[in-house]
Amino acid sequence: MKYSVSPVVRVAVAPKNPTDLPKLIDGLKNLAKADPLVQCYTEETGEHIVAGCGELHIEICMKELEKEHAQIPIIQSEPVVTYKETVIQDSSQVCLAKSANKHNRLYCVASPLSEELVTAIENKDINPRDDAKELGKTLSE
Repeated sequence: MKYSVSPVVRVAVAPKNPTDLPKLIDGLKNLAKADPLVQCYTEETGEHIVAGCGELHIEICMKELEKEHAQIPIIQSEPVVTYKETVIQDSSQVCLAKSANKHNRLYCVASPLSEELVTAIENKDINPRDDAKELGKTLSE
């Protein structure tokens, strides 16, 4: 079954006792299996993240994680809400940006991205860490 709800609230979790980390990881896996609207993953920094559909949803998930799935005391961060916005039509204003030496000027108008580009970014086919020349070539095409 597919859901059209995406997780917007994220909380970092850690065990109170560092030796309980394997239990926490197993508990996160079990929580993700039990609730299809929750995403549990590990950041590059090593933080364990629980992402849900709202603060109440996260609160319920944290209680389940602590009491049922991991069965260990857990430390959690403050909830973080992801802010996203988009351009839905061409902007009515032309923006001007000047280079540091004031010799170069850029005039920009905001316009929506194509569905093909959005899909490529979401599927991580296009990454800002890619080689700059290849990225520029891909984006110009």
